[in-house]
Parts: sequence; structure tokens; C-alpha cells
Amino acid sequence: MKHMEDKGGRLRRVKDSFSFLFREEADIQFKLLNLILIAAIVGGGCSCLISVAMGTSGNIVTGIMVVLLLVSLWLVNVKNKPQFGGILIACLANMVLFPVMYFYEGGMHSGMPVWMLLGLTFCFLIIHGKACYIVFALSALIVAGCIIMELYHPEYVYHLDEQTIGIDVIQSIIIAACVFGAIFKFQSSTFGKQRDHLIKQDEQVRLTMEELKKANQAKSDFLANMSHEIRTPINAVLGMNEMVIRESSDEEISKYAQNIESAGQNLLSLINDILDFSKIESGKMEILPVEYEVSSLLNDSYNMISMRAEEKNLKVKVENDSTIPSHLMGDEVRIRQCISNLLTNAVKYTKRGSITLSLNWERIDKDSMVLKISVADTGIGITPENQEKLFSTFQRVDEKRNRSIEGTGLGLAITRQFVNLMGGDISLESEYGKGSTFRMDIPQKIILDIPMGDFSEKYARWKEKSGKYHESFQAPNASVLVVDDVEMNLEVIKGLLKNTKIQIDTASSGEQCLEMIQKKKYHIIFMDHMMPEMDGVEALHEIQRMKNHPNTGTPVIVLTANAIMGAEEQYLEQGFKAYLAKPVRSNELERLTYDLLPDDLVIRTMDIKENMPQQEQSFLQKLSFLDTKSGMLYCSEDEELYRKMLQSYLDPKRYAAVIEMYEKEDWYNYQIQVHAVKSSSLSVGAKHLSLQAKRLETAARDKDIEYIKGHNESFLRNYQEIFSKIDAVLREEKNVTETEVRD
Repeated sequence: MKHMEDKGGRLRRVKDSFSFLFREEADIQFKLLNLILIAAIVGGGCSCLISVAMGTSGNIVTGIMVVLLLVSLWLVNVKNKPQFGGILIACLANMVLFPVMYFYEGGMHSGMPVWMLLGLTFCFLIIHGKACYIVFALSALIVAGCIIMELYHPEYVYHLDEQTIGIDVIQSIIIAACVFGAIFKFQSSTFGKQRDHLIKQDEQVRLTMEELKKANQAKSDFLANMSHEIRTPINAVLGMNEMVIRESSDEEISKYAQNIESAGQNLLSLINDILDFSKIESGKMEILPVEYEVSSLLNDSYNMISMRAEEKNLKVKVENDSTIPSHLMGDEVRIRQCISNLLTNAVKYTKRGSITLSLNWERIDKDSMVLKISVADTGIGITPENQEKLFSTFQRVDEKRNRSIEGTGLGLAITRQFVNLMGGDISLESEYGKGSTFRMDIPQKIILDIPMGDFSEKYARWKEKSGKYHESFQAPNASVLVVDDVEMNLEVIKGLLKNTKIQIDTASSGEQCLEMIQKKKYHIIFMDHMMPEMDGVEALHEIQRMKNHPNTGTPVIVLTANAIMGAEEQYLEQGFKAYLAKPVRSNELERLTYDLLPDDLVIRTMDIKENMPQQEQSFLQKLSFLDTKSGMLYCSEDEELYRKMLQSYLDPKRYAAVIEMYEKEDWYNYQIQVHAVKSSSLSVGAKHLSLQAKRLETAARDKDIEYIKGHNESFLRNYQEIFSKIDAVLREEKNVTETEVRD
């Protein structure tokens, strides 16, 4: 019994030792070296036994080789020197043992060429790096030397009898075949295991990717729902607050309402930071270039920060190079957001002093430039070590000192990402305790190369003339339907459009909307997305499927708090005419309503004033059918220059060229002509005509001939009307001037 246990223990030890030689964590070269050594030891042992049985004398040399193989096996596994063991066995076998055996065992007329072939092959299998090629080269030279020596001095070779030669060759071939076969089998087995492992890994990666996709979709759904759930109540708060600002004459209440507006916008800013970071992280953020006015960009940027600065008694200064082209093309929304982030940070970290927003430019060529934006403050400054990590996500510098300052730490990281996406650069100069200056250089296209003038001067004059809110148009004969399941949201839209005198009906569900559109014609339908039972998208599709109702073709605008990346494109693909994000801004709501209502239903506020009895009017008052504020901005508030621009605008050739290209159906040149009308109309303040021209330009570019033919007549009629009105005013002014001169 004890003997059996001892035997079992020895077998386990042998098995454990064998498993150690081919353990899973060892690399394939290590395992292969062990396999070759073991195969060579077994083969050498068998050769010794055969030599003894046959009475040959080669067993002594073979026995020495087996001993050396065992030493190499010890070096490889006990001393963990596989490279040294491989070099040792290769050198001793190829350069000592095999040459000796070659001359002693019969030379070319024996099995030694097979062993030498094995020795040369093993150099590549068991040695790494340059040592492999060095040992192989030396071994090959020795093999060649042995063969040449035999050719010229055959007397040095001990010749065996034919029987012994036959046995030696047979055993050499069999042993070599076994060794090579073991190696190939081992490699096939190893590669098979690796293949199975890779297949399992691929499957695991596939499952992991599916899980990641699900997690990413869950994150997107969460962001969309979070956006909706948070923005919906903010929409109600800010909408009602807008009503207070518009209608309250109490200065104290108006001040409270302005504070609510500021706090609400700050909350929205935090939400937008989180959503924007998610978009950038997922690689879905897109840059969308549009035409924009530089003065409008500055105006919006200043207005967004001025109230917060006033609360801390900080002075906000705006400086600009007056020669900056007035109209550029770029992603105005992202540029404004970058400026806003820098200004917000400046206000946060500045206790006293001032903040300066500066705009300069550098021309690249005729049609492009670099817009140079800087925000400087007299705040706490940033230490050199903190400047390196300033643009990292969720990173706030000097946390202990600034623990009372709110924020996510995302603003600057997002700003850098936006600037990089727009092909620009952002940099920082700061001195701790004295202030910081952030600079952004962003490439832009030049659309209208007319100098914008000095913003600060124009803003001061503009502010003196501006009063409380006043609607930009009225449409008492227009009818719109607002669909939302939240009563307060309905009240907000009604309140924001109240002064336009539009007839507004409301529905609290998609089903109620479908009932109402079958009974009455509406010129616009505002549709909330997230509603119970039938949501806004389902209601839209049902409207599109329904036939024989008065609202076929009525534009449907989606009202949604879903502001994540790609939401607008998705809604437009579903069939909505336009997208309006909550919280709804009154100017955006008015602009969109004005654009989509039929022209014959819209009465601009300026037209209403024009028809009222008036005292003697100034030159600009006579041009009330134009946006003279915008026109004067293009002329740096120079009224004489504005007159010259209006005179230049009265070019009958341009009007005739549009008609000619339309009649020829030369849509390429038609696009060029309406583009010219668009730019020139915008510069004199004929904004509605400019918008019409822009739409026709886009239609011509997209080969939408049906749209052109449906709107060209209305465009030319409005063009002729404005042309005639401007001409009449200029003639009247000329007559007055001549009369005054005669008098």
C-alpha cells in the first residue's frame, strides 16, 4: 500500500513538473524551447539505447549530448535563463558534438546530415534576436567546413559498414521526424488554443460592445428625459417671468424679475454644459456655420453677462477693431457660447475691477479671416501649475480658495473643444493675484466686407433710443394652434404672442389636436413632443396621414425641451417644419412665427406706425418700413453714408437681372443675382426681403425649382415695393433740400 502511495506521489510530481514546463502563463518561445530540449533528450536517449543494442560506439558522444541537454533544461527552467540555455545547447551541439560525430560516425554516408539540419533549424526556434543569426551563421560555416573537409580529405572520416550506416540513417530520420512532428503538433495545438481564445475574446468584445451601446443609448435617453423634465418647468418659470418684465411698471418688481431671469439662465447654462460635454465625449458634436452679424454677436455676449457683473459692481468694457467686416460665416452659436463661458468665468473669479471683451481680426485672404477674441479680467489670476490643468474636465483650480464659487468645472474644457472643432486655438496669460487674459483665434469666412464700426458707441446710442419690449409685427387675421399637455406652457406661448394679436387656440393632447384641425384652418401649429398617450411625433404623422382636412400643408413646429445633440435634425426628418427648444425665447418665437405666416396676414409694427397720423418726420422716420437701426449700424451711425448706401441700392439693373435669369431658367446665375439682393437688402435694413432672397438662393443651389416658381413673384413684388418706397423717400428728401436752398 505504501509502495503504491509512493508511486502515485512520484507520478504526481512528474506530472506537476511537466505541467510547469508548459504552464499557461509562459510564452510560446519558452514552451517551444522546453519541448525541443525534451524531444532531443528523449531522442538522444533512444539513440544511445539503439547504439548499445547494435554494438556501435556513437553512444558515448550521444550520451554527452544528452547530459548537455539536461543542463540546458535546468538553466532554462530553474535558473530562468532561456536565452542562455538556447545559445549553450545550439553552440555545443552545432559547433562541437555534431562535427565530432560527423567525422566519427561516417560523415555524409550516415545520419549526421539530418542531425546537422536539425541543429541549424533549432537556431531559429530557440534563440532570440541578433544572437540567433550569429549562432546560425557560425553553425552553417562549421557544417560547410565539415562537408568540404570530407570532400578533399576523406581519410579523416571514419567509414562505417553498410549495415551500421543503414541503421544510423534510419534512426536519425525517425528521430528527426519525431522531433519535427512534436514541434509542429505543439505549434498547431498552441495556435488552435490561441484561435479559440481569440474567438472567445471576440465574442466577449461583441457582447461588451452591445452592452456599451445599450448603456450609451440609456445615457442618451436619460439626457433627453433629463433635458425635458428640467427644461419644462424652467420654460414655464422664464415664460411667466417674461410676462412680468413686459407688463410690470413697478421698478422694484422689474428688478426682481430680472434677477429671476438671471438665475434661470444660469441654471440653463449648467444643464447645457452637461449636455454639451456628453455630445463632445460621444464624438457627436457638429459645427454648423451660418451667416451672422458681428455686432449682434457682441451685443448678445454683452447682454448675457452685464447683469451678473453689475451685481458685483464690476465694469464690463467692450472693445473692437472698427474695421472688422460686419457679416461673417461661422458657428455663431458655439462662438457665442465660448465667449459666454469665458465671461462667466471672469465674473466668477473677479471681486473688483473690470472685465474687457475685445474683438480684433487678421485677414487671411479676400474671403477669409481670423477672428481674434480676448477676455481679460482683474481677478485672482492663476498659478503656473494650475494653468496646465485648467482645461481639464470637471477641474476647478485653487478649490480651497474658491470653494464658494459655483460651477461644474466643464466650461473651459468645453470651450477648448469647441475652439478646436472650429479649427482655432485658445491660449491663456495670467499672473497670480493680478488677473487673466484668455485669447481665442477662430477662422471665419467674410460675407459682407463693410466695417462694423465702434460697437461701444453704437450700443450706447442704441440703448438711449430703446425702450421696453414691443412686438415686431401684428397678425390679427392669423390663427395658430398650440398643443401641450402642460397648462402653464400653453399660457406662456399665449402670453409671448399676445401683443401680436394672433388668434391662438390651444389643445392639451395629440387627440384633441386631431379633432380641432378637422374643423378649422390654422396657419401654424406649435406641437409639444413629450405628451402622454399620443406624443407630438405620433400626432404629426397622423396629421400627415389624414386626408380631406383644412390643415394639409400647415407648417408644424415642434416645441420641445429635448436639447441634446442631433435632436433638431431628428425632428426635421420626422416632418416638422421647424424646431423651437424650451425654454422658448420670445424673440425666437416671434421671428419664427413671422417667417412662417403668409405675407398677406402680417403687418409689421413699422407699417402700423407709418399709417398713423404723425408730426413732421425725420429722414429715418420716413424709412420706417426698413430696419433703420440695422442699416445705420452698417454705416457706423453715419446718416449721410446711409443715404449713399440707399442710393446705391436703387440699381434697376439688379432687379432686371433677376427677372432675366428667371425667364431664361438659368438657375446658376439666378442664384448669384438673388445672393446679391440678399446681401444688399440686409445692409440697408430690408430684412424681410433679404430673408426671401436667402430662401430663393438656397432653393436655386438645391435645384428646388418648384419652390422658386412658387415664391419668385412674391419676392419681386416685395422687392419692387421697397425699391419704390426708398426711391420716393430719397426724392422727397431731395426736393426738400432743393426748396430749402432756394429759400
